[in-house]
Amino acid sequence: MNTPAHTLIAAALLAKPGARRRNLALVLGSLVPDVTILWMILWERFVLGTDMRTIFTEKYYAPEWHLIFAIPNSIPLFALGVAVGYALGWTVVWVFCAAALVHAILDLPLHHDDGHPHLWPFSDWIYASPVSYWDPNHHGMAAGAAEVALCVVLGIILWRRFRGIPARVLIAFGVSLELSVPLGWLLALG
Repeated sequence: MNTPAHTLIAAALLAKPGARRRNLALVLGSLVPDVTILWMILWERFVLGTDMRTIFTEKYYAPEWHLIFAIPNSIPLFALGVAVGYALGWTVVWVFCAAALVHAILDLPLHHDDGHPHLWPFSDWIYASPVSYWDPNHHGMAAGAAEVALCVVLGIILWRRFRGIPARVLIAFGVSLELSVPLGWLLALG
């Protein structure tokens, strides 16, 4: 699933009008699982000069990259964070971890051969779903279209829930990013 979709889904599930710290925590939590991936791709591309095709056909699948992806995609770690944060009444902590947990759980059924070790530290196993959110050889066109449609619907729901201009600008930005992702992939990979 594309990163903006994770944030829109987490917001639809967890955001509350007027709860700025909570909402900021959920946005940051929804982004955490993809931060290392983004950082490594940007480093590889713009510092080391590796072309995008090599990054996404070789580097991304390297064992050392998957080890680095493990921690911010760990379902057990974020589930523990939700439980501890909730038990102690630390709303920002449990919401942050819940948004990251939603992200990791939604990634499971949508990665064919590019998934993450979601059960780390208990296992390095990576589930190979029959469906990919992007790969046309594994229903990527349908999954991608469904993801975009879901995000448009969630954008409308969030737009109705939040009346403030700053919130609505962020909602429109998130939906716009989601709509632009397919074009970005096409330009990056040809």
